Amino acid sequence: MTDTLMVGVSGIRGIVGKDLTDEVVGRYARAFGRWAKGRKPVVVVGRDARESGPAFERAVVDGLGSVGCGVVKVGLVPTPTVQLAVEHHAAGGGIAITASHNPIEWNALKFIGPDGIFLDGADGARVQELVGEDGGGGGRTGKVTTDEGAVERHLDAVLKLPAVDVERIRKRKFTVALDAVRGAGGPVMRALLERLGCEVAGINLETDGRFPRSPEPVPENLGGLSTLVTRAGAALPRSASRSIPTSTGWRSWTRAARRSGRTTRWRSR
Repeated sequence: MTDTLMVGVSGIRGIVGKDLTDEVVGRYARAFGRWAKGRKPVVVVGRDARESGPAFERAVVDGLGSVGCGVVKVGLVPTPTVQLAVEHHAAGGGIAITASHNPIEWNALKFIGPDGIFLDGADGARVQELVGEDGGGGGRTGKVTTDEGAVERHLDAVLKLPAVDVERIRKRKFTVALDAVRGAGGPVMRALLERLGCEVAGINLETDGRFPRSPEPVPENLGGLSTLVTRAGAALPRSASRSIPTSTGWRSWTRAARRSGRTTRWRSR
C-alpha cells in the first residue's frame, strides 16, 4: 500500500497508476464481492467519466465475477443513479467507480450496501478484513448483464417527487446555466432540466473526463460558470442545487427521491 492510498469506511481512493492499479481495484472488488454474497450474489457497477474508468470497470467486473458474483452494469452515470439501481435490482451491493470532486489524477471505489447507502463502519471494516484474507478468485464466474434504464428510472423518480411541482416550474421557463466539468452529470442534468421546461445554457457537458478545471465547486473554480450565468441571463429555482447551478445539484434532487421511497437514510461521500 502506498502512502497516498486512502482507505475509508466506504471505499478506497488514490492516484491512478500509483496507488490505484488494476490489481488493487481487483483485490478490493473481490473482497466486496465476498461481503455482498452474504446478502445476494449480485452487485451493481457504475462509473464516472474519468479516463481510467473503463479499465477499472473491467477490473471490478472481473474481480466480482471471480468470486461468483453476478454483475449489473449501469455504465457511465452519476453516483446516486448507482445507489438507486442497487435498490431497484435488490442487489447485494454496488460499486461506484468515481473520485467525485477530487482532481483528475485520482479515482476511487465507493462501496454501497443493499439498501443503497454507502457502507457504515462495521460493514466497511468487514470488507477490509476480507481484503487481508484475499486468496484471489477462481470461483464460478458470475453472469454480467447491462441495465440501460437506470438513468431513465432516476429521472422519472425525481419528476414524480411530491416536492417537485413540475407544471409550476415549466410555467416559469427558467434559463439555467450548467457546468458539468466534462463529468458524468452533464447529459443527465440537461435532460432533467429540459423536462422541467428549462432552457439550458451549458458548458463542459461532454463526458470524456478531461476536466477543464478542478471539479470542486468552490468560488475560485466557478469563473466560467459565473460568466455564463451573466451572459445567458440565467435564473435557477433555489431547490435545484446547493445555491449554485452545477451538476452537483443532482445529489440534492436524488436525496429527495430517496426520501420519498422506502429508504430514508442518506450519507454523502
